[in-house]
Amino acid sequence: MKSLINKFILIGLICCIGQVFANKASGLNFDLNNHTTLNFIIDSQIKDQYQYSGLATYLNQVQFYVVDKDNIITLDRNSSEKTSLSANQWLAIVGRFNVLLIHSPKTEIGFNDEKLKLFNANTPSNIQILNKTQLSEFAPELDQIRYNHLWKPFAVVAKWSEALLVLIKNSTSLSWGFSILVFALIIKLILLPISILTAKSQQNVSKINSQLKPRLAEIKSKYTGEKAHHFSMKAHKDLGVSPFFALKPMLSFLIQIPVLIAIFNALGEMPQLIKQPFLWFADLSQPDMIMPLGFSLPLLGEHLNLMPIIMTFITLASTVLHKDHNASQADNKKQKIKLYLMSASFLILFYPFPVAMVMYWAMANLLSLLQQKLMS
Repeated sequence: MKSLINKFILIGLICCIGQVFANKASGLNFDLNNHTTLNFIIDSQIKDQYQYSGLATYLNQVQFYVVDKDNIITLDRNSSEKTSLSANQWLAIVGRFNVLLIHSPKTEIGFNDEKLKLFNANTPSNIQILNKTQLSEFAPELDQIRYNHLWKPFAVVAKWSEALLVLIKNSTSLSWGFSILVFALIIKLILLPISILTAKSQQNVSKINSQLKPRLAEIKSKYTGEKAHHFSMKAHKDLGVSPFFALKPMLSFLIQIPVLIAIFNALGEMPQLIKQPFLWFADLSQPDMIMPLGFSLPLLGEHLNLMPIIMTFITLASTVLHKDHNASQADNKKQKIKLYLMSASFLILFYPFPVAMVMYWAMANLLSLLQQKLMS
């Protein structure tokens, strides 16, 4: 009997979802006070259905916002307080690609065990499911939702990055996969002056270190305490550098980090990439998943993904070919060990991510390898 009841409930929910799709253009029509139906729609239509692992699990998150013309308010699903919608506000339930929009003035919003509950919802209400590219056309104020989880300057760069990638796709006959490769090349060219500055700064640091290291070793063998500090500072001054001279290449590199964060977020949230095949990838919006492992690995997931492995080989090739002519053999060896560890870290970090993001990073690393060879 219980099994039969569960089947009837499931059939009812499926019928509800069928109504969702049938009314997608003109708005949805269901009882917002029905918490079971509401959360079923969120879980099946808003939350990403692929279960990510490791650091990529943020792609499965669903965020809740109250949006009006001038503001966007993030709702805390762990809070016991209720929020009431005003006449000019939307409740936006935001997943990776899709957004459930509810306009129902005076409706109260609450959470129980992190599940959304609406009270005193008006019938009928304006209910829509849109993908993120449709938000600005539907209502300009809803564009605030795009990349809202990022710091505002990062969000702006993410929107520019998405616009550039869409421009490349629309102005050429290339597939989305090839468009991403061209996009990576253009970004590399834009950042090339900073990359060259970073490389030259690193070479300069290595050159100074080769002159400074023997003098500091000699000072350390002869002096201690205040005298050692005094002569160490003098050694730096004689070479015209501060004790923090080694940080200069890092500062140049840090300029590129906001761009990388913005690009990865854009590639991770673009609905245009859903079910877009490329090479052996069935879907650019998911990991390439060439075969199931038959078991789950912590941080990595349940599938064999080939693209992160290719990306790692490119990074390792860059490490093998790396040689600082101004550094000693021992220092070069230490630097290579650090780069090997970094390559392993990137493999673990990127392994569970969508293939579009991994492919971009692999292409960026390949271009950096070519730059390295040309500058050596």
